[in-house]
Amino acid sequence: MSEAWHGRRGLRRTVAMGAVVLVAGLVPGTGVGTGAAADEGEQVVDRTLAYRCVLPGGGGERAATVRVSAALPRQVRAGRPVRAESVVVGVRLSPEAVADLAAVGAAKTGGVVRLTTAVTQSSGTVEAPWSQLSAPETAVPAQGEYAIEARGAVPVVTPRSGGELAFSAGAVALDLLARTADDRPAAPPNLSIACTPEQGEETEFARVTVAARPTQAPPTPTPPSTAPPASTAPPASTAPPASTPPGPGSKVRCVEEPPFPLEPTPAHGYIAGYSNVRKLGGAIFLKEPGMLRVNMLKAYQLLTCSPPEGPYFALYSDVRFDHRGKPQLPPATSTFLTFGFMPTTATVELTAVGPMEIVTHGYPLDEQGRQPEVSTVTGKVWIRLYDVKVNGTPLDVGPRCRSARPMDLVLTGRGYNDVDGLPHGYTVAGGGPLTATAALPEFRGCRAGTGAGSGGGAGAGEDLDRLFTASLSGAGNYMKMTQGPLCAPGSPHCPDPPRPRPER
Repeated sequence: MSEAWHGRRGLRRTVAMGAVVLVAGLVPGTGVGTGAAADEGEQVVDRTLAYRCVLPGGGGERAATVRVSAALPRQVRAGRPVRAESVVVGVRLSPEAVADLAAVGAAKTGGVVRLTTAVTQSSGTVEAPWSQLSAPETAVPAQGEYAIEARGAVPVVTPRSGGELAFSAGAVALDLLARTADDRPAAPPNLSIACTPEQGEETEFARVTVAARPTQAPPTPTPPSTAPPASTAPPASTAPPASTPPGPGSKVRCVEEPPFPLEPTPAHGYIAGYSNVRKLGGAIFLKEPGMLRVNMLKAYQLLTCSPPEGPYFALYSDVRFDHRGKPQLPPATSTFLTFGFMPTTATVELTAVGPMEIVTHGYPLDEQGRQPEVSTVTGKVWIRLYDVKVNGTPLDVGPRCRSARPMDLVLTGRGYNDVDGLPHGYTVAGGGPLTATAALPEFRGCRAGTGAGSGGGAGAGEDLDRLFTASLSGAGNYMKMTQGPLCAPGSPHCPDPPRPRPER
């Protein structure tokens, strides 16, 4: 292996920064089914139920109705998903509830609606919360009833056995952002409304028939074998187990030699970039580059792969964030239009859980004499929110407003070293673009009134978790991070390596 810094092939780099849920393993049913051969038809359900709601202000319970509308299959076979489409959950508040809204200055509201849906088969029940339903901003009437209508994707339910599948409505929660008539935030700007079915109300709104899986026919008897005795058959393969490292094209099966440990080469550099927030139609800009501490070439591994264009070695490294001695990227402040109408500004802090692992797979030289390589960075990152402002007004979210669990991060960089050993695209030593698509977890610990000077104890204040989860969390968030060249022994980029310009 060359001692030249850029010739020490492929390190990897690091990174930065509800949705449809699969309710799998539904409680087994009775096993009674129609035995039909395939899924059949579609039914449109539309049910209005009587509810009681509690609004901010302590005015007591108010009458309301909840309308549940969706398209569901009439029948599915066990093991196939039951998917509700064109879902609408509408809440109609009584004139007394409208007066409660007026009392806090709410002239317009919009946000999210969550319906707790119970799915029952035989004697077993699971909850499938319909929590990703978005309600556009609408004006609160001066008098009369107020209708809020939310739409969105809902969980998929997969029954394991035959029997009737019943869907029932449970508690409904509304998390709303409110504005006054002159477009200023209401006091408070966030309103939480909790609704429960009227006592004695029949809450089932849909039923789907689940056909039992067809039983397999008994095996067809086979005549006595005329094959030669087993002792004359070819011996079983004794090849070692194969693995499947990532490749530039199709998957390649490889036999791996044990990794050979090396003395790591310390290096450092910078990273910056963008992370989309799909639900808000915007991006977080990591304007200030973050410092990376890299241990390059911790281990080397030979691979025997087929076909010939498969990888033939793997290099292992790791990377850590370093912001003022903490495993973080510099905080990033961004402004979004929450629910499409309310400008919201927040500072995002990304903290890594331990070092991120880097694996670089090297491939045989191509026709131009280039050495292709693919680097993958994997790790976990906590996401914390603070300094939140809604339409310019501070919203206290407390000191512990962060993701309920670390976000899984997998960044990929592709590049090569040319015939002179110079890096192109992404290499660990030379830097370049890294991309990923990540899922933002739900949020926990976001409570108004728990910040410094609020006087609230732990757990005090208004719960904002659902508001941030509904507006931020979910899959499909594209990231593009740009790493600069690293400073390492023998590198020309020392002592202060260049700070990268993020690629859009």
